[in-house]
Amino acid sequence: MKRLFLISLFSLFLAAVLPAYSVTDENPIDSPLSAVSYTGRFADVFANPAALPLMETEPGPFAISLNLSDDLDSSLFGNTAMPLLQNQKWSIGASFIARYVALTAFFGNEFEKTGDVSSSSYDIHSSLRIEVDMAYSIPHFSIGLRVSGGNKMIRRDKVIDSIDKIFANAWFSPYERESGSESFDVGTGAIVSFGPFSGGVYIGELLTLRNEEIYIGWDAISESTTLSVSLGANRYTKDGDLRFFRPRCALSMTGLVDEDTRTVEAEAEITFQLLPESSVTFAFSYLERNHSIFAFDISNGYFNFFLRGEGNGFSGTIGVTFKADDFSRFAPMFGFSYVS
Repeated sequence: MKRLFLISLFSLFLAAVLPAYSVTDENPIDSPLSAVSYTGRFADVFANPAALPLMETEPGPFAISLNLSDDLDSSLFGNTAMPLLQNQKWSIGASFIARYVALTAFFGNEFEKTGDVSSSSYDIHSSLRIEVDMAYSIPHFSIGLRVSGGNKMIRRDKVIDSIDKIFANAWFSPYERESGSESFDVGTGAIVSFGPFSGGVYIGELLTLRNEEIYIGWDAISESTTLSVSLGANRYTKDGDLRFFRPRCALSMTGLVDEDTRTVEAEAEITFQLLPESSVTFAFSYLERNHSIFAFDISNGYFNFFLRGEGNGFSGTIGVTFKADDFSRFAPMFGFSYVS
């Protein structure tokens, strides 16, 4: 318990002293390290609850994670008082894990620049989301269910022109209720795997909350459905030896009908398994929003480059996302997690 307490304090400390970055949203489609068809790590559960019983190692009962990122516009450098505070997000997640059930709470802040791009005025959002993931598997097939909900609070048009005001506005000032921010979703997913091949599907809004009422509709289902296929080497060779060089790739699409809500992502990674508990992974992906089938538009695309190191339950991730056409916008991120 003392160790977990110190880890929690360390994560909170990082959230306070790294104001130039912010957490990525919990939606893992923006990360080249996650896909709806991926399995093996606890983090894969957040992409598809069906991955819960398919972990390669037995996790402990508790996990904590910290993610920080910011979406930066290079044209603002030198034109604003806080050039590294543009669309900052940070989030802490804590999970309690059983064999077929996981309960996770996400808490985070988001700084959203308002007014003129060179201004120091921000809307500050504080969010809380609770998520329950359940799954069951048989050989070659797993099915999962997710129930999640939460809300946001807000502080509007606050001037932040120094580091101390970041802390004062995020931690020590009262918020007001953000109207219409309540969320409730029921999603379901499935994964089929045969040897190195895996296929996954996840429907994020089988049931959802719209206009303060529970809504079931084809538009919500089609917009929130992700299809994914992947190919990857097994952790061990046929002789039972740990595979040192382990490649994996995936192709995913979210949004079945309307190109305005459709996203495609092609990703690849190479993992060097140094020891059973230690590895280094390099990952790359190309993601395109508003995608028209068989008609790529690089102006809607993003390149993602990530590096992850793992060892003895801990993992650290650094990454950066670039606008594909002109590299004018970029989003650095940092992540830390521990699974007991």
